[in-house]
Amino acid sequence: MIYNKMNNFMKFFAMFLFIQTQIALSQQNLIQQLCQKNRYEPLCVSTLNLDPRSKTSDLQGLASISIDATTKKTNETLTYLANCLDRTGGDRAAFEEYGTCVDQDYGASIDRYLPGALANLKAKKYSAAIANLQDVMDATGDCENQFAGSCPLPVSQRNKAVHDIADMTTDIIKTFVK
Repeated sequence: MIYNKMNNFMKFFAMFLFIQTQIALSQQNLIQQLCQKNRYEPLCVSTLNLDPRSKTSDLQGLASISIDATTKKTNETLTYLANCLDRTGGDRAAFEEYGTCVDQDYGASIDRYLPGALANLKAKKYSAAIANLQDVMDATGDCENQFAGSCPLPVSQRNKAVHDIADMTTDIIKTFVK
């Protein structure tokens, strides 16, 4: 009797593990298929796999995760630029360069463009979401241009990182546009 119960439990447990493994593999396939079409394939795979929600997300959910990751990277850059702005030490030109990046470029991305992209994604207005993300990419270029060709390397690297993740997210959302 105990042997039969234990045997049934082992069968149930083995079946449970098999099903969980199949779900995980199919989700990995979904991410791989989505990211294969992306210009930033390694960034796409790593970004989506880092978020635990991706294990159970459909394509729409993966796009939402990607917007969240873009928002996080944009916020990190905004914080960095705000710290640089605080350290300008009265240098008017530096204050204006960093201030414009903070207030106009990254501020607009955080306050308008990325929330708009997420709202448009949820409303299935994919072209509008793509346009919002294009605005984020344009903001990184505008910030870069504030420094008149002599953008500090850490700022350039951060601008590129935000541009690339926003562009990656755009590629993901483009899969919804027929």
